[in-house]
Amino acid sequence: MMKHAPVLIGLALAVVAGAAAAEPALRQNVVVDAPVIRLGDLFSDAGARSGEAVAQAPAPGAKVVLDAAWLAARAREQKLAWQPHSRFDETTVERASQAIDADAIALELRRELGDRLPTGPVELAMDNPGLRLFVPASSPITLAIDGLTFDARSGRVAAYVSAPAADTNAERVRIGARVFRLVEVPILTRSVAPGEPIAAADVQTIALRAERLNQNYIGNASELIGRTPKRSIRPGEPVRPSDVQVPIVVHKGELVTVVLQTRAIMLTAQATALEDGATGQAIRVSNTRSKKTLDATVTGPGNVALAIPTSLAAR
Repeated sequence: MMKHAPVLIGLALAVVAGAAAAEPALRQNVVVDAPVIRLGDLFSDAGARSGEAVAQAPAPGAKVVLDAAWLAARAREQKLAWQPHSRFDETTVERASQAIDADAIALELRRELGDRLPTGPVELAMDNPGLRLFVPASSPITLAIDGLTFDARSGRVAAYVSAPAADTNAERVRIGARVFRLVEVPILTRSVAPGEPIAAADVQTIALRAERLNQNYIGNASELIGRTPKRSIRPGEPVRPSDVQVPIVVHKGELVTVVLQTRAIMLTAQATALEDGATGQAIRVSNTRSKKTLDATVTGPGNVALAIPTSLAAR
């Protein structure tokens, strides 16, 4: 009996191996990087016919669901010993791909437009900012632009795009965009309270579409720095000249020192400010003793200066 044991073991192993080979397993989620779906993509242990193409692969970036009936039919055609366990058996096949987004397409459009674009900073906005093109995972990420038209008056751009650029069979997708001229303007980076001077650290320059700036906005940071808001200004928004002013250093009703100075003499007096005033601004003051109204220039907090009369200036 013992001398037949190796033969029996060999036969048992062969039966087990044959049973395993006859029971291929369905793969439920498959990612392929080829234009066709092969039998071995769908079934494990598909045997010698695993390399047989059984269907076209979905387009890059797309997927397809293969149901039990379709899978059973392909198994019969390829003489594969597989049957679905139920009508709910299915496989999802996805094509491995790389995505090219609208930003990359806009960048290629800008390159193609070249010197046809307006001088200075511009923005090219895609009509469909959610557009994405897919190319096979193994393909280079390149774009082909053709049929390009540009209306400089309206800023409208139209073209066809396809990817990858070298694939003459790639789908041509019609795209549209618009070119906007940009203008750099200073904005506040934080809320600055009225009366508080605007510092250089509070100002940032950003580029906005020129068509949005249909009113008179401050265009230089130097026109903001050192001034103060007249009212609340939202950070990040363009600022109008009427939104800011030089900080008030003399307030109406405040006692101020009035100075009259020549090369020979300096006279001072007390007065009451009759109106608000910023440094360098002319205001009216009332002498506290004589009650005479005088025109003076604000020189700083609590101080104003009188113009030197011609008769004194000559001395």
